[in-house]
Amino acid sequence: MKKVFIISAVSLVVVLLVLGVYNFDFKAFERSPKPVVQQVEQVKTVATETPTEKTEKISLVSKEPVLGAVADKKTEKVFYYAAANGTIWQVDSDGLNELLISEVKIAGLESAAWSPDRLKTLVTIKQDGKSFFSLTDNVKKTQTKLKESLENATWDSLGAKIIYKYYDSKNKKRSLNISDPDGQNWSTLVAELPFRDLSIAIIPSTSIISFWNTPNSSEESNLQIIAATGGEAKSILKGKFGADYLWSPDGSRALVSSLVSKESKIMTLGVVDLQGQYRDLGIPTIASKCAWSADGKTIYYALPGAIPTGAIMPNDYQDKKFLTQDTFWKINVITNSKERVVELADIQGAFDVSNLFLSVTEDSLFFINQVDKKLYRIAL
Repeated sequence: MKKVFIISAVSLVVVLLVLGVYNFDFKAFERSPKPVVQQVEQVKTVATETPTEKTEKISLVSKEPVLGAVADKKTEKVFYYAAANGTIWQVDSDGLNELLISEVKIAGLESAAWSPDRLKTLVTIKQDGKSFFSLTDNVKKTQTKLKESLENATWDSLGAKIIYKYYDSKNKKRSLNISDPDGQNWSTLVAELPFRDLSIAIIPSTSIISFWNTPNSSEESNLQIIAATGGEAKSILKGKFGADYLWSPDGSRALVSSLVSKESKIMTLGVVDLQGQYRDLGIPTIASKCAWSADGKTIYYALPGAIPTGAIMPNDYQDKKFLTQDTFWKINVITNSKERVVELADIQGAFDVSNLFLSVTEDSLFFINQVDKKLYRIAL
């Protein structure tokens, strides 16, 4: 019995010692840092605190100079011609995924006007010192040269006809005409035009054609309209000098850029409706630096800076005697409220804006920069 008692006592002491050591180590482990967990938490903290890359408000879209950039409503893509060789490219509305879609090259390409369905293009080509229009079928990959005396051609709303000025060298007369895209089945709308240089634009969502003398500071502008089926031309707005126009998407009104007065050197922006009612917006820019929103309530515009003292506007700018340094704005034409689209701090570089247009979803604003002729995108 004595031996049993001694063995039991020793066993109890051993057990108590083991429990004491275990309890001490366990408590010490709880009080001490947890190195593995702490390292993971530190990694998470570093990853969270790493600054994200700042997205540029204005980003470069094309690697090379472009012509005829336009948004396509069906695909929501942006199409354009490479200025160097006339190949056709497309990008997504966010300016990414540039893709060559036509390898057909056009030598001497000067300008490009897409049909509404984007299946054809009226291109201006310069060869041997002379410019002429050609119809490009982007599906069949064919070109049809149009009459050399055909000038200032544009598309109707459906892309079924083209409207153009024609100069008859025999009787020295200029006329406004309409024909099939290839120049066939033509008819005269206005037999004799008093202007040497003419601008033509179809009024969106209509079959009405508008035309006016190309902006010139010394000429009074006459904005006129005529039905595509013919009839009498009607004057909408007179009395503006150096005027240019840009119709809203619904065709209810046009943006007007003109000199403040005949003697002025300052341009101003206004709007005019089909009844000739004009309202000045007081913005010193030109129509070619503007774009309408789809609902016709907002105008996005580039405000030109660095215009040389004594420059004759808009003539000197049209003649490419200088480049502007533009800032980016928008105005609600209903409330007249204005705001910047791009803050000054986000404008890195010089931009002389042309060919301004919105993406189909209106989350991007595209333009061609006359400084380098490349396509740029503004994230909205």
